[in-house]
Amino acid sequence: MRGSRTVLLGLAAAGLILSGGSQATSPQPAPAEKIALKVLYAGHPGSAREKEFLTFLRKYFTEVQAGDLAKFTGGSAHAFDVAILDYDGDGFKAPRISLPPNYARATVAVGVPGAMIGNQLRLKTGYE
Repeated sequence: MRGSRTVLLGLAAAGLILSGGSQATSPQPAPAEKIALKVLYAGHPGSAREKEFLTFLRKYFTEVQAGDLAKFTGGSAHAFDVAILDYDGDGFKAPRISLPPNYARATVAVGVPGAMIGNQLRLKTGYE
């Protein structure tokens, strides 16, 4: 997909901003045109973090839908260009998801899901 690396970097930066990793002093204006991508945000339904992510993403992308991380499967992201997996709160209570070996969707895993998926894939960033 053309420009997918730029989109993923932008989504990662958005995650840092929303998680308090940046001390932005003023809101940035929305672009003149939305980016033509379908984004799935699978997180903690009803949380303030979910609401903030969805508000942000809907400013910049043509289609954004929310999903429950606990119900996420590889097939959940089939109709989307990008999936964002996120969970706020106690990591011990976070849903344990497992991606199938043939999962092939651009995915940004934030926080606890990122560490769990990293561990599943035996990456150095995972919990041990």
